[in-house]
Amino acid sequence: MIFDRFIEWMNVQPVIVLLMSIAALILFYTTYSRSDEPINTFWAWLKRFVESTVVTLLFLGLLWGFRTILNNNMSTFYSTHGSLSDISRDSAQSIWGRPHYQGELNVNHYIRKMVKQEIPQEDPTKPPIYKDVEIREQVPENSVQSFKGNVNMTLSNREKGYAYYSGYIIDANYTYDVINDSNLVTEAEFDFPLSPNQTMHENFSIQMDGKDISQQVQYVGDNVHWMVNMQPGQRSTIEVAYTSRGMDTFTYQITNRREIKEFELTLTIDRLPVSLLNYPDGALTPTEIKSTPDRLGSVLTWRLDRAITSAGMGVALITPEQPGAKVLQVLVNSAYGITLLLAVLCLTLLIRGEKVNFLDLALISGAYSIYYMVMASVSDFFFGFWGSLILGTIVTGLLTYFLFRRLESKLLRNLIYGVVGFFTVVYPLSGLLTQVADRNTFDGLVQIGLIIYLFFLSLYTRVERSKSKE
Repeated sequence: MIFDRFIEWMNVQPVIVLLMSIAALILFYTTYSRSDEPINTFWAWLKRFVESTVVTLLFLGLLWGFRTILNNNMSTFYSTHGSLSDISRDSAQSIWGRPHYQGELNVNHYIRKMVKQEIPQEDPTKPPIYKDVEIREQVPENSVQSFKGNVNMTLSNREKGYAYYSGYIIDANYTYDVINDSNLVTEAEFDFPLSPNQTMHENFSIQMDGKDISQQVQYVGDNVHWMVNMQPGQRSTIEVAYTSRGMDTFTYQITNRREIKEFELTLTIDRLPVSLLNYPDGALTPTEIKSTPDRLGSVLTWRLDRAITSAGMGVALITPEQPGAKVLQVLVNSAYGITLLLAVLCLTLLIRGEKVNFLDLALISGAYSIYYMVMASVSDFFFGFWGSLILGTIVTGLLTYFLFRRLESKLLRNLIYGVVGFFTVVYPLSGLLTQVADRNTFDGLVQIGLIIYLFFLSLYTRVERSKSKE
């Protein structure tokens, strides 16, 4: 199982595993070769081999121990800052409201007429007998002549557990100009669909030609239904208004493919700048996009005339930044960071001919781990992300300085300070890169840079030693 995990890790982070393996092998070799005891018996050789193996295993154990500490630190932080899930989203929607989906008003015209209907007889040889039967027949019409809609959206993020979701409140007003363009008196059936399974519609009102007809309508499922007689050529104005709320997306949908005439829908969003706009899948892009007067929001307008479509129009809100999201992105890199740091520090000491002091390695590992622990512990308070990052950097930097300030080699001191500084200040911030390609590029450059650093350090040390022998 351990071997399988090693192979899996090798496939994911080959350069990190390679550096760690090289450090372990060099550590084993230098420990083995530095012993002053002569190898003149099998037991002397076995003793030296066991000592070198124990030192190497202690190094690997130290590395994995602090990796476990940092992974546990990240898991603990994630348990209270990473609850953004489909389950909690569904729960929030059941309380606040689902994505708002508003279909257009449907108008169908019918007439009643008498038709002859044959009466069934037992004897098929007898002449047929008919009776007059009244039927209701649909009159094909495209009744909606024009539409003007105004929707004001006020963003209101919702909290569920430890996560925030994009919620909103809308004030909607829709005006439809309908006509009976036949030469017949028709029974006009109106169906205004409500957003399916929506939590609430408040201040709901329907007016026809300026008169409130709320008492005449019937609520059938998610439809508001009413019927009136319309004279030939009669025009009527239907006004629907309500206040509702929802989450994630708002869509106004033309439900049936037809010719759209004099259509205008305006959606005003109070705190969503133009640069952050996004649209539901398959939705038409707005005809016009403007900023609100305070430049904090957006005004989207769709205009259609003599168009044939059954498309939707609307906006898809971005997910709010979650509490501790930046900190969590940095903590994800912590285990990789300490692995690289210990491997590079160990190789730096060995290349410079210094003995690896396990107490020093343990202390520098602890100092580096404190950096991430500080971020996870205090970032929720007034420090915030950048405050906790600076505080953690100061603590780790001071501990590193006091630990290595008495090293005789100034070059080695500066190299250690530089390596720790890089992995404290620069490397963790790579977690803030949002694009996978950018993160991969950064990781690749870091790995290339470390290999080049170790190569030139080894070359410089070799040249330095050659000059000292001369």
